[in-house]
Amino acid sequence: MTGDTSGTAQPDEPEQSTGISRRAALFGGIASIGVGAAAGVAATRALADSTTPAPVATATAAPEGQPVDAAGPEQAGVTRPAVRQAHALIVVGFLDVIDAAADDAAAHEAIGAALANAGLRILTLCTPPGDDTVTPDGPGDLTITIGLGARPLELSDDPSTAEFVAIPMFSGDDALPEAALSGDVFISVNATDPGVLDSSLRAMTEALGGVTLAWSQLSFRGYAAAGDGVSRNPFGYFDGITVPRTPEDLASDVWISSGPLAGGTICVARRFELDTAAFAALKLSEQDAVMGRERATGVPLSGGARDDDINLLSKSPEGDFLVPARAHARAAHPSFTGSLLMLRRSYNYVNSADDVGHVFLSYSINTDAFAKTMVRMEEIDDLFVYMHATAGGAFAILPGYDARTPLGATLFS
Repeated sequence: MTGDTSGTAQPDEPEQSTGISRRAALFGGIASIGVGAAAGVAATRALADSTTPAPVATATAAPEGQPVDAAGPEQAGVTRPAVRQAHALIVVGFLDVIDAAADDAAAHEAIGAALANAGLRILTLCTPPGDDTVTPDGPGDLTITIGLGARPLELSDDPSTAEFVAIPMFSGDDALPEAALSGDVFISVNATDPGVLDSSLRAMTEALGGVTLAWSQLSFRGYAAAGDGVSRNPFGYFDGITVPRTPEDLASDVWISSGPLAGGTICVARRFELDTAAFAALKLSEQDAVMGRERATGVPLSGGARDDDINLLSKSPEGDFLVPARAHARAAHPSFTGSLLMLRRSYNYVNSADDVGHVFLSYSINTDAFAKTMVRMEEIDDLFVYMHATAGGAFAILPGYDARTPLGATLFS
């Protein structure tokens, strides 16, 4: 997806895969590092008893490189900072504490302790001065966001929450390794300084008691000239133009309002490898027709300004649609699916000259908007020819937390 999927016409792109086995160790053995579950809970309670309540984070963005409060009613890294950081390390994996547990009850307790420990670690890492063994120059605008897949949700206090991350198989998914489309945990480590990503991820996998890698991607966003986070994808077109921005839109379309996931959201992550060489071989007019927008300005082919919604009914004097019938902007437009807006915070990647792509990340109250858009793209989107999914999944981004309310407390009491 690379053109218009955020709920109104949004650019959407790609990902890459790994095919690493479910038991492959994450970053050379971190998966086998254990954590004392009781110690994690005790440490969280000790900090809560010795500190004042953490301040509630606002929805406004911190200046680039400035600290982002990890505490609040929602996790940082979704709407805070408002403009996503320049670099990200996305990891999906399996929680070792589940596989090490003797039974479901033990797994439930171990997951709760691991999440509480992870939340405490995030608060330490992201609050100045940070941890000099992980971020020796301070945390900057580091954020670490945690989501859970179906298996740990099924072991939670409310197993029905696993339904939130149910998502269908799409074209080509049956050819991917099982691990590329599943996972217990989603970890998004984001920062302006890419040098803190790897060390922060290591600290997080240790805090969680070990994570076995399913897939991962080091990624970046392009230059956001307008200061609104809109940047270009590997095809050279603006990505993420239309997203929910007002508190009202975020409340209705992004943040879950009730139940144990209240204050959380659902992230759909999907990595696409892009055939940028084949796309670049098209004439510029042909590229614009595939996208439904002008490459230079981002203006819809139906006219107007970059941020205007696309007029899908607009026609030329000859009677042809100005936005072609198979343009991405038309195929991904939510008017055809009746879907909510998706908050897009996607990233690009370049693994090699022959492996270029896009990690599509959307946040919404369910997986419905993404699933309906994907099906439509498969059927009538000319951009789909240049995209190949290599990994993906859906994850419940846990509600916010602070020193007194551990991460995951609403699901693992």
